[in-house]
Amino acid sequence: MPPMGAMAGVAASRPPAESLRTADQVGAYLTAVPLGTVPDLRGLDLSGLDFSGLDFRKADLSGARLVATRFDRANLFATDLTDAVATEASFLEANLDGCTLRRTDLRRAQFRRASLFATIIEAADLRGADLRDTRIIAYLRKANLAGANLAGTNAGADPGNQSMGVMRAQFVGADLSGADLTGANLFKADFSYASLTGARLNDANLGFAELVGTDLSRADVTGADLAQANLYGAIFTGATGVASLRGLDRARNRDKAVFDQ
Repeated sequence: MPPMGAMAGVAASRPPAESLRTADQVGAYLTAVPLGTVPDLRGLDLSGLDFSGLDFRKADLSGARLVATRFDRANLFATDLTDAVATEASFLEANLDGCTLRRTDLRRAQFRRASLFATIIEAADLRGADLRDTRIIAYLRKANLAGANLAGTNAGADPGNQSMGVMRAQFVGADLSGADLTGANLFKADFSYASLTGARLNDANLGFAELVGTDLSRADVTGADLAQANLYGAIFTGATGVASLRGLDRARNRDKAVFDQ
């Protein structure tokens, strides 16, 4: 089950688009929207504006153009950025919990120390994005994270929500080829049928992770922990550091994984 994204609500009317061209104008509009209604920012071109620290109050930003826009420390909780173009946008330390980023173009975007909890990032384009030190419990099915930097990210399952089912990062079918996951917490994360070819997983925690059919060929897995990970059909051909893997003797379906002879 994917996590919940933006919450439904009554859409608010908005002024003409030409009156929402500056950060101050957008901020004034958001403040004026009555409680219980959804601010309507659909399809607007807000590229290059600085919204640092702004509360977007669950706004609808679907289809918006947000190239190089700054959302540092902004509250984007439960906002909808479906099909938005936010290349090179900055979300440093932003709250993106419950946000919908389905098919969003986030190439080279900055997310360092941001929170993406119960966030839908399905089929989004995050090639070259910086996700270092982020908190990610998200649905990333078929997302493109090729060359992204996830070093030190915390994508481990949330033990406080297990009564609701396993809340974990889901990278099913995602492309993480060439990504940097050095030292990442990927405990119980689901990488089934994902591509991690050439990725760096040095010292990453993959305990109890799902690696069913995952392609780790040519990846650097030096010092990674695979205790209780499910390796059914996982491919380690040409991987570096296999001899230094921790917990490999306790991994599930180790005999069904493919290693160099």
